[in-house]
Amino acid sequence: MNKKDAFTQMMYELEDLQLGMRDEWLQDSLPLEWDGMEYGSPSPRAKTRVTIRIDSDMLRWFRKMGPGYGPRMNQILRIYWTALLGGGIKGYPDDNNIPRLLNRGNARMREMYKDFP
Repeated sequence: MNKKDAFTQMMYELEDLQLGMRDEWLQDSLPLEWDGMEYGSPSPRAKTRVTIRIDSDMLRWFRKMGPGYGPRMNQILRIYWTALLGGGIKGYPDDNNIPRLLNRGNARMREMYKDFP
């Protein structure tokens, strides 16, 4: 997959996941904890063995990071989940995005035109 195809695929995936909130997702929603996460160590918790289907390209990417890719995948899921619970992610599939977008748009308009009579 080349860079252009990867970018296009990313945009479609984000659009499906965020219901049209892709710009805000890229700008505001990714938790800061994800930066450098591959060097962290997950905290010990009870584990349950499961069998899941993962997209082939995602599995290759995680495996290329080296040993511990399973716990790393778990860590990403946990960060995403806690970000939802803690409000760190501003949009998710069950969220009603329209009022928030209107409020932000109105706030920006007030900011832009605050000096005009």
